[in-house]
Amino acid sequence: MNTNAFFRSTMANNFATRKFFKRVASDMESQLKEWHKGYQVSVETWRIYSLCVQNGENTYQVALSKNLVDILQHEAPYALDRALWRGLVSQGLALQKTQGNYLDTVLDAYDYEQQKLAL
Repeated sequence: MNTNAFFRSTMANNFATRKFFKRVASDMESQLKEWHKGYQVSVETWRIYSLCVQNGENTYQVALSKNLVDILQHEAPYALDRALWRGLVSQGLALQKTQGNYLDTVLDAYDYEQQKLAL
């Protein structure tokens, strides 16, 4: 899956927290479905912002407070994606080879932001 950093930055700056969370979840679902059509993603955006990923008998869930989602949204365009992916991976979700730049951008964006802060 491919992503465009300019458009993501615009969304991060202009979308409401709930809408941005749903957009990130949709992007993640697209990436997961490239790996296997059996992945199902569900989102809850009430008091806790929750992303649940299911594939067969395997279920992974990451829950974040609305406040944290808002902070990540405004920290960097892909900070929320990174937090969600790391949460899923820590529960055993295996990342696979991808076509496109989405995961590379998500995982490299953090290192890039840290380097900018160090200057």
